Amino acid sequence: MKINVPAQEYGEYKIRLMEDGDAPAVVALYRAVYGDHFPIKEMYDPQFIIQQQEAGLMYRVVAVDATGKVLAHHAMYRLEETYHGLYEAGQGMVYPEHRGKGFSNVLQDYIGKVLGPVVGLEEFWGESVTNHTKMQKAALYVGVKETGIELEVMPAESYEAEKAAPGRVGAVVCNLAIREKPHTVFLPAPYAEVLKRIYENAERKRQWEVAAASLPETARTSHAVTYIASAGVLRISIFEAGGDVGEVVAGLVDKYTAAGAIVFQVFLPLDKAYSGALTEVLNRQGFFFSALVMRWFDADGLLLQRLAHPTNYEDMQIHTDFAKDLLKFIIRDRSRVEAPAAGEKG
Repeated sequence: MKINVPAQEYGEYKIRLMEDGDAPAVVALYRAVYGDHFPIKEMYDPQFIIQQQEAGLMYRVVAVDATGKVLAHHAMYRLEETYHGLYEAGQGMVYPEHRGKGFSNVLQDYIGKVLGPVVGLEEFWGESVTNHTKMQKAALYVGVKETGIELEVMPAESYEAEKAAPGRVGAVVCNLAIREKPHTVFLPAPYAEVLKRIYENAERKRQWEVAAASLPETARTSHAVTYIASAGVLRISIFEAGGDVGEVVAGLVDKYTAAGAIVFQVFLPLDKAYSGALTEVLNRQGFFFSALVMRWFDADGLLLQRLAHPTNYEDMQIHTDFAKDLLKFIIRDRSRVEAPAAGEKG
């Protein structure tokens, strides 16, 4: 579906929606920044890029010079299984010789204020890498609020071209409401206080309740899976949980571990009174706190993570004190969750 979005002038440059003819230049920018190691390999296919935009799954905004040359890029995109009004903002890229010109800020601003309203955007979420703080600062510039941290989510190979990271790279998770949706959320006991702090920092309107219900034992778990093979990242979204949820998740972890997964993520719905019981099941399997992702299911989602190996936290660059405190909580929660398993092995 073609959409009409007005371009904007930015000094001697123009900010606009990607056109079909820009696709090869966008691919060239991926190669300049990531070499051949961007984890989603389809991004090196110009036709795929065009088709994703036509389908409304990924929109790309570019900064071009007077000749039409693409100098910088930012995208907004969504997964088919998530709420249709939730888009992720990311894949920001600028040629090295054009950095420091404010392109990251202006591209994100254009996405939120110009493109977003045209495509039905209600909520942004984003991942700002932790091998530097530039993208974290750019995200804060457009008003996002930090809601958690993903560990090891990007493969080291993605940063070989610019030698920008010594190993796998984490990301600060952030959210920005375009159209707020107040609703009731059930807070799992281990995370009630940190979730309240995140909601308060983000100035979100939610009714907090205690997640005290048991899992519906006779119900069957409904879920969706996204596996990014080149990154070794498995994402499981649980729409409805039943008594079989532990078996379902354990089976998926085993299956994708054999396929090469080393980072496992589960998104669970916070509008379910059994979110606490579900969290307990996942904690027992080694999943610990990662982030609050608002509107993942239309209702808010809690992201838990599990890793196959230790993390070098000293390599992570975190910009704000709030995010630093979140990382400290995540490290403590990982130790809490992993300690029983370590005791069993011993």
